[in-house]
Amino acid sequence: MEVIDIQKEKEYKKIFNSMTDYVRSLGIVVNTSTKARGHQGFFLKNRIDISTNISYERKIEVLIHEFTHYIHYKIDDSIYKTHGDLNKIFPNADIKRIEKELLCVTRFIDKSKALNNLNLLKDKISSEITLLDKNLKKHYPDFKRSYPYKIIEREIKKSDAKYLLKYDRVKVKTLFLGKTNEYSIKNLDNDFPNLSETAKDYIRIKSKQRAQKRIAARANRLNCYYKRPTELFARFIEALFVDTSKVSEIAPHAYLVFCSELAKGKYFELADLINNFF
Repeated sequence: MEVIDIQKEKEYKKIFNSMTDYVRSLGIVVNTSTKARGHQGFFLKNRIDISTNISYERKIEVLIHEFTHYIHYKIDDSIYKTHGDLNKIFPNADIKRIEKELLCVTRFIDKSKALNNLNLLKDKISSEITLLDKNLKKHYPDFKRSYPYKIIEREIKKSDAKYLLKYDRVKVKTLFLGKTNEYSIKNLDNDFPNLSETAKDYIRIKSKQRAQKRIAARANRLNCYYKRPTELFARFIEALFVDTSKVSEIAPHAYLVFCSELAKGKYFELADLINNFF
């Protein structure tokens, strides 16, 4: 649950409104009473949506983030097809080094901590799988979780529990009676009281292995998203607002190149935003 300092929120509201007025003066449409397509913010060419469901402190950061997408679009209008090119943002720089630095900045500024939460969940499930594996090996020393274990599966396949080998929750309709039964991993003990504990653990380990794969897929998608040049640059500018000295420490090369290019007018109106509000 987010705790908000009312006095600070009033100050942040003033800053946000001033910043919004500046962005709108550039001819950009800024919507502040929107759900932003389910995100905290959203940018599309000449329009920025800011979610109404976040604090004013966060709204400021999101507006900076989305405005940076606008600047990036002015520098490289192919961002919608290629997600941008850091060479165009940081010309004549060590791009591989900058990519590494900007990923560090992304981890520093990521408010949702989505990737961290996924990693914590992955570790938790991995520990649970290890425990279940030990329990099964007490009864079946040759058990290997990477392969189907037919001795246990023979027992499971004598009942509707067999459907839980592939799914966490199922509805099974009997062919002649037309009755529908619902089964789930969470109700395994109640749904199948006569099933042995080893069989139940085997079903649970299969379920957790499926969860592992889902988490890995989500983490991979998130990592790919974070590594997009447009997102790296936007989070870099967002982080500069939050803590400039920390960013210069985390990403010294990117910071020096950025400051040099900023002084040359490389980033258009971003210089005005920084000079007026950072």
